[in-house]
Amino acid sequence: MSISRAEAVVRDFHARGYYPSAVCQVFNARETLCRFAVGEAREDSWFDLASVSKIVCATMLFSLMDEGRLSPEDEALPYLEGAGEATRARLAGVTLRSLLTHTSGIVPWYPFYADGRPFFASLEHVLATTPVEKGMAYSDLNFMLLGLIFSRVSGLSLREGLERYLRRDLGVCEMAYGPVEASLCVPSCFGNQIEKEMCRERGMRFDGWREDGVPVRGTCNDGNAFYYWHGASGHAGVFATADALTRLCQFYMNTEKPAFVRAMEENVCGRGLAFAKGDVFPDGCGHSGFTGTSIYFSRAHNIGAVLLTNRLCRTSSAPANMQDARRALHNALLDRETPQMV
Repeated sequence: MSISRAEAVVRDFHARGYYPSAVCQVFNARETLCRFAVGEAREDSWFDLASVSKIVCATMLFSLMDEGRLSPEDEALPYLEGAGEATRARLAGVTLRSLLTHTSGIVPWYPFYADGRPFFASLEHVLATTPVEKGMAYSDLNFMLLGLIFSRVSGLSLREGLERYLRRDLGVCEMAYGPVEASLCVPSCFGNQIEKEMCRERGMRFDGWREDGVPVRGTCNDGNAFYYWHGASGHAGVFATADALTRLCQFYMNTEKPAFVRAMEENVCGRGLAFAKGDVFPDGCGHSGFTGTSIYFSRAHNIGAVLLTNRLCRTSSAPANMQDARRALHNALLDRETPQMV
């Protein structure tokens, strides 16, 4: 294990312009080994987690599975009251496992806020007009559905579920769905320029965009989570500190509860249940977020890292591909050379 080398990697990618600010925390199953900040971030700064929120939603679902109230083999449709005819046809036989592993066949993204109709009406249109995705197709819509399923089974909103299952049961205190007090947070972006272009490419118009050039701080970058789901969705919307995510990872590193262990061990198209695997997460698992966030841990090597950055906080150039930085960091922790990507 090389902590000094891992720190050098984070500082090097910052110097190369991959992100304006970052916090990195390295840990094993029991303790924090180091934590440091670069740029304008503080070690206790809150970051917009983007898709790392999926692991938060999944943890709530695994808690229900641990209570015997759900199973990965359960079909999704019985929990989706209000689904239309096309939706029911497309989701026939789709299980929670399919949604958790992104093998449901659902299209990766759709701007529900630009459509404006109730969720199941919009979803009916999406599923009636798009082909079935083959194999693994990483989709925010899978976790929008999983968030709804969590609420319908538990009787709790996602905010209430986070309070109960993460903050109370696991002691992950510095974590919440937005909005979060702006002074606690690192800005995540300057408006939604990327999603504007994605909507334009689809011929869809939306008149409610945040102002370009103004820092977004304490409300989530993701358009569907912010504009449509009022800040709390299964796919995005959570804010947290590096210490909070370390505590969450350490729970997974120590637990022997079958529902959580299966999530890490499952391997469907190179993914666990919600967790990502592969060369970016060597001998372990984790997840990344569009804003520049990630978690990684390896039970086999008793090591992990949280890397929180705000790579979208720029106005003049395209954001960097954070997979390069993550791959280098995680391999440095294992004292390995970063594999060359073809």
